[in-house]
Amino acid sequence: MHGKVYKESKPSVLVMNCHYNGLSLIQALGRRGISVIAVDSKRGIGTRSRYGKYFHVPDPGQDREAFIKALVDYGSRFEEKPLVFPTNDHWAEALAWGADELSKYYRLCVADIKTIELLLDKERFGRWAIENDIQVPRVWSVKETLRRMQDISYPIAVKANTRRRSGQVIDSAVRARNADRLRFVQCNSISELNNTLVEAKSANVPVFCQEVIKGRSDAMRTIGVYANQGRVLGLIYGRKVKGFPAQYGDCIVGEATPVPTWARDLALKCCRLLSYTGIAEIEVMVDSDTGERYLIEINPRSWSWVGVGPVAGADLAWIAYQDMIQNIQPETCIEGCADGHSVYYAKALADFQNSVIWYRFSSAPDWASSPWEWWKSFRKKNGVFAEFSRDDFAVAFFSLTASIRQFLANTYKVIRGSRFY
Repeated sequence: MHGKVYKESKPSVLVMNCHYNGLSLIQALGRRGISVIAVDSKRGIGTRSRYGKYFHVPDPGQDREAFIKALVDYGSRFEEKPLVFPTNDHWAEALAWGADELSKYYRLCVADIKTIELLLDKERFGRWAIENDIQVPRVWSVKETLRRMQDISYPIAVKANTRRRSGQVIDSAVRARNADRLRFVQCNSISELNNTLVEAKSANVPVFCQEVIKGRSDAMRTIGVYANQGRVLGLIYGRKVKGFPAQYGDCIVGEATPVPTWARDLALKCCRLLSYTGIAEIEVMVDSDTGERYLIEINPRSWSWVGVGPVAGADLAWIAYQDMIQNIQPETCIEGCADGHSVYYAKALADFQNSVIWYRFSSAPDWASSPWEWWKSFRKKNGVFAEFSRDDFAVAFFSLTASIRQFLANTYKVIRGSRFY
């Protein structure tokens, strides 16, 4: 992609940051005959798809200015402005930050910079939600926490305010690792809280404190939307069936179901208040003791299992393409699973390993199963295995090699006495 300069004769799509999230968008749009360019700073799984042409750019988390410049230089080769989808927070932030310049060459399916900065500042976002009468976990700044440490009910969570922000320099990789370590730390006493705050200060990671909502990763609900200036045109609802690690880990198995009224109302309200444009994931957690629902965060991009959309009947990337490129909008919002049937999305290789082996060394041994029990959980159901599709074999090969590496890494951790929380 760096050599020959060519002109695209019809609107293309750039998918930025090509992990499983990006892979899903690349395949969904590529299967519709759209020219897709997989943009990333490294060769992730999405860049292996036959439906995307790989284009390397600097990581905006390392050098935002160089990232913008690379896109500006690249943009001159298109006869019509391509549509751009970010699939990662700091890529979305970088696009919004450079929107004035980039909009000369691209159509950006992303929210404005003020909205993204609000959503990525988790402490400020919590206060925004409270001001707008949306139920969220209570939040405290570090100063507020230190002032009332004796009065706070435990457990309490210490959370990195952002795991990674675009535009960081030299030490960004170190800071990103430190922030990942402090992504969510549950403190059960004053001493644990003190120690965690000291660690965060030493690591130079901005943190805040948050009320703990009880439940494992399967208590998470996802409301996925595509909206344009606050109007929701596509909507998917689902639950995280299993995450890894089990307590707060990323989704390994998800299930889309018909959209409940409360989820629809929440999505419409949030998008209207934010005048939101782009794809977003609205994350809600259901307290395992009380059954109450709490808005946890809104991620200003597509989410890890957005690939459930085409099978569920709400292909958000295609809805966005029709809206922003073809100027075609549905008369009413297109909802996933409108036929009443649920659809699963699973990272099959990871879930097989986790279910047969690793959950036995975790806080969720009840999620462990035999190989046959694992297969029965998907048998005769409608859904998507992320790594396997008949028309994209290179993805399967790449996934198998990655799965072997993950098996070896987890084996090493278990031998050293670690458990997966």
